[in-house]
Amino acid sequence: MGYLSCNAESAISTCDSYTFSKNKKKHPISNPQNKQFKIRDFCFADLKTATNGFSHTNFLGKGSHGSVYRGVLDDGALIAAVKRTTNHHTIGLGQCTTSIASPAENEIETLSRVRSPRLVNLLGFGSDPIDGRKLIVVEYMPNGSLYDLLHKNETRPPGLARRVKIAVQVAKAVHHLHSSNPPVIHRDIKSSNVLFDGKWNARLGDFGLALRGHVEDVKIQCTPPAGTLGYLDPCYLAPGDLSAKSDVFSFGILLLEILSGRNAIDLKYSPPSVVDWAAPFIRSGEYAEIFDPNIEISSDNSGVRQLAVLAARCVKSTAEKRPGMAEVVQCLITAGKRITSLVLGRRRVRRTPPPSIKYEPLNESTETVKASRASSRRTRKVSGATSVPLKTKSNGPDCLKSRHAARSKSIGSVLDIKAAPLDSGLGRRRGGGQGLGVKGSMVTMNRSKSTGELRGTGLVHKRNGGIVLQMIRNPNVRELESSKLLVKFR
Repeated sequence: MGYLSCNAESAISTCDSYTFSKNKKKHPISNPQNKQFKIRDFCFADLKTATNGFSHTNFLGKGSHGSVYRGVLDDGALIAAVKRTTNHHTIGLGQCTTSIASPAENEIETLSRVRSPRLVNLLGFGSDPIDGRKLIVVEYMPNGSLYDLLHKNETRPPGLARRVKIAVQVAKAVHHLHSSNPPVIHRDIKSSNVLFDGKWNARLGDFGLALRGHVEDVKIQCTPPAGTLGYLDPCYLAPGDLSAKSDVFSFGILLLEILSGRNAIDLKYSPPSVVDWAAPFIRSGEYAEIFDPNIEISSDNSGVRQLAVLAARCVKSTAEKRPGMAEVVQCLITAGKRITSLVLGRRRVRRTPPPSIKYEPLNESTETVKASRASSRRTRKVSGATSVPLKTKSNGPDCLKSRHAARSKSIGSVLDIKAAPLDSGLGRRRGGGQGLGVKGSMVTMNRSKSTGELRGTGLVHKRNGGIVLQMIRNPNVRELESSKLLVKFR
C-alpha cells in the first residue's frame, strides 16, 4: 500500500482502504468516533537529533517490531517515544495472495483512526532515507510496563484494589477498540504492552499486530494468525477464526496474571500455564488460592469470587461462551467497589488507643496524679474498691493529714503507708548545689500478698512553702484498673 508515500494530512483520508471502499456508497455510515487527527510527518534528522542518534542512553526497550527510544522534540516542549521498526514483507496464503503491511505501517494506519486516554496514542511518523525503515512517534510512558510492575519491581507489590483498577483501565481500552467503527482487534494483549503514564494510569500500546475492519474483510481473511505464546487464543487456528473474542481470551490470561502475580507461561511451575494452574481452584470454589500470596485478601468477599469467575469465563475454550468486553468492564467495576468497601470497613473498625497518664496541677500546694490502666487481655479488672483511712505520723508543724487509700473488697487494703525518719542528705543534688530535700518521711506501700507486692518510697520536699509527696512505683507490678491519690499539704 502507498500509505506512507502520501502527505501526513491527506494520508488518513485518502489512503485508507476501508474508508475508500465505504466512500463509494451513496449513503456512507456516519461515524463520530472516526475523527481525523493531526498526525505529524517528522523529518528523520529531527528524530535522530531528538534521540541523540538513537544512542543507548535514550534506549527504552525492545518492542515486537523494533527498538524504542526516548526523544525530546520541539526544543524540549515535547517528550515522545520513537520506535525504529523493521521492513514489511509479502506473504502468499493458499488462494489468497496479498501484500502484508509491515507492523509499522499497520500501527500507523490503526492509530491514525482510533484515539483514547486508555491507549498509547500516535503523534506522528517518519522514515529513514537510507534503509527505508519506518519510525513511529507515540506518547511517552515514563513509568514502565505492567510486566515490570508485577514481575521485576523490587518494591512492595501492588495491592488488590490497585490491581483491579489496572484491569479496569485495560478492559476499557480493549472495549474502545472493539466498539470502534470499524472495530479493531488488537491480537497482542499482554502485560508488556500495558504501559503507565505519568499519573500511573494504564495504557494499551503496540498495535503492530492489530487488525482494523470486520472479520469478513479480505485483509483479515488473508492475514495469518499471530500473537504471543501463552496469550494466544487456542480457537484462533486460521484467519477465519479471528474475532473480538480472541482479544477477550488474551485479556482473561492478563487478568489471571494480574491477580496471581504469575507469568502467563512459567516453566518453574507445574503446570506452567496460568490457565491450567488456576482452573482447578476456580472450579472447586477455592477462589482465594489463585491470588498473589503477597497481597491481603478476604476469602469471604464477594468481589474476590467475582474476579476469579470472570477470569475463568474469559478463557473458556469455546469463544461463544466468553463475555463481551462491555460486560467485562462492568463486572470489574462492580468487583472493585465490593473490594474497596470491605477495605474501608476494616479501617473503620479499630480500637481506640488507651488513655495516657495525665498530670494536672491543681494549685501551688496540691497535685493530683491520675493513672489509667491500658486495656489488655493479660490484665484483670479490680472492682468494688472502697476507701480506708490512711494515717501518718507528725514531724514538726507540717504534718500529713488523714487521707484515704483505695481498698478492694476481694484483696484487702491496697496501700499501707508507714512513716520513718529520712536523712535530709538524700534529697540534695550532686555537685554541692543547694538541695531541695529536708527531713521528712519514708513512705512504704505494701500490696496484698495474694496479688503480689507493691513497694514505693516517697520523699517529702518543701516547695514554695508547701510540701510535695513524690512517689516511686515498682514497675514489675501490674497496674490497677483505676487508682487516684490525692495528697494535700497546708
